[in-house]
Amino acid sequence: MRLRLARPADAPAIHALALEHGIQPDSLELGRLLRFDRGRLVICAAALVGKEEVFAGFGAIELRSRGRLGPVLVDEELTDGLGELIAAALSGRALAVARARAA
Repeated sequence: MRLRLARPADAPAIHALALEHGIQPDSLELGRLLRFDRGRLVICAAALVGKEEVFAGFGAIELRSRGRLGPVLVDEELTDGLGELIAAALSGRALAVARARAA
């Protein structure tokens, strides 16, 4: 599993994953989510399936709002525990940012 920062090119994969979860994503909100903002962190997870890297999930956290966790959506068929991994990575980064700002 590889975690990386989200980018605008991830929009179709995030849109498809949201639909699989019964969520109709708003294009404008999705665009805002993927636009760079120092007050927000959005990461994606990719899994190697055979020789192909497959989009497996994403999560977001607001860094300005004391680390308020945003949406976390994962493809549960690809892996177990990915949602918890993404949430922990986001929370850990938010804590590090808060500590750096306080110093």
